[in-house]
Amino acid sequence: MPIYKNPRIPAIANLLSLMPPFLYFCKMQSNQEKLVAHFLEQLNINNTDLSPETYAKLIAKQSTIVSIEDVIAYIHTLGEELNGKENRIADLIEKIEDETSILIHKLKFITATDRPKVLVLNQIEPLEINQSAFLHESIKIAGGVPTTVANEADKILLIDSDERIFTRIPLLLNNPAIAQSKAMELDQLFIMTKPNFAGIPGYEYLTELESLAEIFQPKYFVYGHEGKDWLQFQLK
Repeated sequence: MPIYKNPRIPAIANLLSLMPPFLYFCKMQSNQEKLVAHFLEQLNINNTDLSPETYAKLIAKQSTIVSIEDVIAYIHTLGEELNGKENRIADLIEKIEDETSILIHKLKFITATDRPKVLVLNQIEPLEINQSAFLHESIKIAGGVPTTVANEADKILLIDSDERIFTRIPLLLNNPAIAQSKAMELDQLFIMTKPNFAGIPGYEYLTELESLAEIFQPKYFVYGHEGKDWLQFQLK
């Protein structure tokens, strides 16, 4: 019967040499890295095909996105480092502009009185009202009117993809302003089940606009996001 010797234990220096790549793949992606990765995917570019220097330059291009103009400007900024991808950049920008223009055109003749006032909550307990300039701008494009005054709300959006959120929703009725709002009276409470909805401005921009449009103006828009990225919750 053969006798197997114990395997030689690698030197500590060898083990330590393996740590940087291990830590790199295990670390959490920053929002900036997620945003860059998203647009590279939209451009059909694999980040492994980019040089480390180019990828580092993309990550270094910080984004301050509020409006669609900011989204377009950011894509142009990324394009400055992607030599030979000018056609892909142009196609992506055209797609975003066209899809957004369709939204704006369909809503052109909808008066302010027919646009619901929308209150967005980040969490229920403690109650936290969303103040994001980016999300408020997206709400306007999608046919709503953002508000931070609870009793004015015609519709309430709750940004929380945690399944336990459903057990906490009745706690909203403990807030008098929310309980007396038209949104609660008419069961206009919507849960944004898409993870980190609007948490990274510009990330899946069109998908988020479409979801908002479905909620605010259901007579005009059906994209198929209900049940996947959002759902309506009825307390009654």
